Amino acid sequence: MNISRIALLLLLCCSISSATSYSNQQKEVNSASSPIDTITKVQPEEKAITASEYDQKFMEMGFVDVQTLDSTIQVDLKYSSTDNFMGINMYGDLHKAYLRPEIANMVVKAQKLLKEINPEYSLVIYDAARPLSAQRMMYNKVKGTKFSKYVAKPAKGGGYHNYGCAVDVTIMHNGTPLDMGAEFDEFSTLSHINNEKSNLKKGKLSQEAYDNRRLLRKVMRKAGFHTYRCEWWHFQHYTKKYMRSHFKSIDF
Repeated sequence: MNISRIALLLLLCCSISSATSYSNQQKEVNSASSPIDTITKVQPEEKAITASEYDQKFMEMGFVDVQTLDSTIQVDLKYSSTDNFMGINMYGDLHKAYLRPEIANMVVKAQKLLKEINPEYSLVIYDAARPLSAQRMMYNKVKGTKFSKYVAKPAKGGGYHNYGCAVDVTIMHNGTPLDMGAEFDEFSTLSHINNEKSNLKKGKLSQEAYDNRRLLRKVMRKAGFHTYRCEWWHFQHYTKKYMRSHFKSIDF
């Protein structure tokens, strides 16, 4: 065997060895990476509705920004932040509380009644009119759990918020919400209003929180609102039958 043939064989052996080494290195790299079946394809995000688009849609439906009727009413939309039971922002940069005109005027009346009792108190709105798109997200979050009773079914047109006929409120004093014994969106029996005396006797609800709830209900009921037994913060108007037969749900 001449020298040139020997050199060629040596070169071929080196190439095979290098290829084998590279293949082994790739196997090590692939084994350290995430398995392909765990990779979730990223879907393009839906375009969020801007505040100005919300304004236009609500005004087209004849809804009213409550603060245009009374600027002393505070607004802190919990679903325009992550400070809610879902932990996500569903309303984007919307920071106005829209309601049907007659409902908005009832909130104004409740604020006036509250101010007559204590000028340093103010209502703060946590939620008002709610589009069905947000309702679907909320319902899917609790569907099949014991918390589903707290969220109206969107397939049936949703609940009072989806018609602009309900408002979630509490009382604020010098920028701080009063103690109500349970947080907004707290899905527990402490949020219920039909067992407050029992919870008070058991020490689960303080006298201060008990009195604050009674004050809130007093001004809201005098203004024409009805309560919802599972949520101390929720107030609505009309019967469900009347509401659904006379108004359209907010479907955007």
